[in-house]
Amino acid sequence: MSAKLKDILGPVLPGEELEQLVASYDVVGDIAIIIIPDELSHRQGLIGEALLANNNKLRVVAKRVGNYNGEFRTIVLEVIAGERRKETLVTEFGVRLQLNVETTYFSVRSGTERKRIASLVLPRESVLVMFSGVGPYPLIIAKHSNAKKVVGIEKNPLAHEYALKNLQLNRKINNVRFLLGDAGRLTTLLAERFERIVMPLPTMADTFLPVSLEMLGPKGGYIHYYEMAKTGSFAGAVSKIKKACEDANRKLLSSAITRCGHCGPKTYRICVDALVSEKIK
Repeated sequence: MSAKLKDILGPVLPGEELEQLVASYDVVGDIAIIIIPDELSHRQGLIGEALLANNNKLRVVAKRVGNYNGEFRTIVLEVIAGERRKETLVTEFGVRLQLNVETTYFSVRSGTERKRIASLVLPRESVLVMFSGVGPYPLIIAKHSNAKKVVGIEKNPLAHEYALKNLQLNRKINNVRFLLGDAGRLTTLLAERFERIVMPLPTMADTFLPVSLEMLGPKGGYIHYYEMAKTGSFAGAVSKIKKACEDANRKLLSSAITRCGHCGPKTYRICVDALVSEKIK
């Protein structure tokens, strides 16, 4: 994120309006995504132009209309300044990602977390990324590890199309495969099994734990499970994994919790790095 909005707009907005601003905003490629309260809607053009003037790398300013929702976690955006487009190009740890900020879900704030997961991948591991979107996790993992292969599956056809484009954009990466389909049906879509599975869907990933455990190889391996959790209740995510392991005739051998995003009052996006055993006969 660049300079805070209140710092940028201090010289042009009166004090009472300045106090109504949401100070932070996201920058995705050359697009700034901001929140404008209804009380300041008459100022949106001025706000957008001020952002463009403050950052010569920005070409578009869009405001959020509502919240992320729906099956594909997308959000309606309204361009208020700059070029009239919602497609952009992001470079993250040497990986180029083309995407539409309205029709596909992409969290620029999760870049460090994607790199962290890549650093955990062992040489020659096979990795499955569920809910792979436009491809950031698979491509970052392939770029920054010695994985044998990385497979991503995504249900949103628009996001899947961008994933295929992004694989072409990063031509030196040759061990990634993207599938269009429902992660809940993975056992019928893929015969292969994996040593590491990434589940970056923090709102309802627990419903996919049974299928993720089925996709884990016979010798066991790692599952990276994401969830939104309040401070003091992080252990609940571990309990869900432990119960799913028991139902699948496996054991949760160890777990570690990482906070990887602040999502609201005392609420965080967490990742449980879970080591799971082989199937118990």
